Amino acid sequence: MFNTAVLTVAQVRESEALTMAEEPIPSIELMERAGTRFAEHLLQHCPVDRFAEIVVVCGPGNNGGDGLVIARHLFSRQLPVKVLLAIPEGARTTPEFETNLERWQALTAAKETTTQETAYTQIYQEGETLQWKHPTLLIDAIFGIGLSKPLRDYHARLVESINQSGAYIIAVDAPSGMLLDGHTDEKALSVMAQETYTFQFYKLANLLPETYRRCGEVSVIDIGLRIPPGDFELQLIKTETIKRLLHRPYKFAHKGSMGHGLLIAGSADMPGAAILAATAALRGGIGKVTVHSPSKVCDLLPAAIPEAILSRDANSDSFSRIDWERHPGINAVAIGCGLGTSTAATQGLKSVLDEVGDPLILDADALNILAQNKTWLGFLPANSILTPHLKEFERLAGKANDDFDRIGKLRSFAQKHGIIVILKGAHTAVAMSDGRVFFNTTGNPGMATAGSGDVLTGLLLALLSQGYAPAAAALIGVWLHGAAGDCATAQYGHPSALIASDIPKFFGKALQLKTEN
Repeated sequence: MFNTAVLTVAQVRESEALTMAEEPIPSIELMERAGTRFAEHLLQHCPVDRFAEIVVVCGPGNNGGDGLVIARHLFSRQLPVKVLLAIPEGARTTPEFETNLERWQALTAAKETTTQETAYTQIYQEGETLQWKHPTLLIDAIFGIGLSKPLRDYHARLVESINQSGAYIIAVDAPSGMLLDGHTDEKALSVMAQETYTFQFYKLANLLPETYRRCGEVSVIDIGLRIPPGDFELQLIKTETIKRLLHRPYKFAHKGSMGHGLLIAGSADMPGAAILAATAALRGGIGKVTVHSPSKVCDLLPAAIPEAILSRDANSDSFSRIDWERHPGINAVAIGCGLGTSTAATQGLKSVLDEVGDPLILDADALNILAQNKTWLGFLPANSILTPHLKEFERLAGKANDDFDRIGKLRSFAQKHGIIVILKGAHTAVAMSDGRVFFNTTGNPGMATAGSGDVLTGLLLALLSQGYAPAAAALIGVWLHGAAGDCATAQYGHPSALIASDIPKFFGKALQLKTEN
């Protein structure tokens, strides 16, 4: 099973060297393993029989060597495979590439090709228009992770021709032309893959929005690489992570021992936010949740969620203040869902920051108010959890040049203020105050719907109230929120059918399915 670490290219190289030294295994055999497992994954997950031709485009290095192994295995399965060599005049090839080219040529020459009569090896000639039988499956094995500069001349024209060919493209390890450790200029050429099968580890570029149009859906293939030593600043939130963090249910638990959370949420214009967050808190296992809202919201709560305890604000339309003496025994506080940014709400948030010394959960309008009063960031209790979406984070930390720059800003912001920041989106990023960033592996596009963030806030309140440390609550909350969204989507059949109120109903099922033995 691949590790939860997200590696740089240098760390991947270190991992390969460590594997070859410790296993031990020579480079040519490790290449054989990688290509074999790629082919196996392809045959299991891609309907290859729907394609009239499979074209493997191989560069002169070890990524091309992987491609030749893949081609050989597919050819042996009686599939119509062609190899197109992307080797400009004067290019140097690696010994592993040369060995696998000889093996490919020997196999295709020796075989009777009555069912494989299209098999051939051809060198791409500059300026040539790529034309194949359609539909075509193209496997990009030109550069993989080995590229560190923009494509030019021969390879630029080849990649442009590939992208215009109409083929369904699957990249080997990485789309050729896409950088992995940093930003690929928007105008830079790369293979535009529908899928990428990467080896052993996610790389940061596999997890960011800007590179999705280049690498498409990413699958990770286990090829038995060792984990290099050291701590990894970028990691994944996986099922195994959550299993380690979750408390066992306690037989003699009661509502008093399961935590009491205070949710400050809702306004006359957005009463549903309070209902969604409170429902999520209760479904998340909290013992008691008190909802502090304006009277116009409190009037709606008993019918929508009778289990909640009500606390009416003195202001009938907006949150304004809390009388803390009326709320003894509160274990955690969340504020912001549907709060609005009125003068009363702004003053109310400042009073919460002045009064509460334990970690807070801040979402939505609480973040917007902070963005308008940035000096208040210094009043945040240590390890508070902020849950911005992209635009809310921009208001807090400034506009980023690109997605890689944004991850840098995210890390710096969390470290500077000693807090945890959950940047919501596909592969939600959780930045810890020590500089680590965790990327989520659950969730789906159906969760991009109004109220989904309110549900996450309520779930985080439940976890923090039950005694989870803020870092653990953030990781569990993000993962469980996404996993429940996946279960809900499976139930309703399509992501577009999902609404936010569906998500809490599937917390239990997500835990059952995802963490059972």
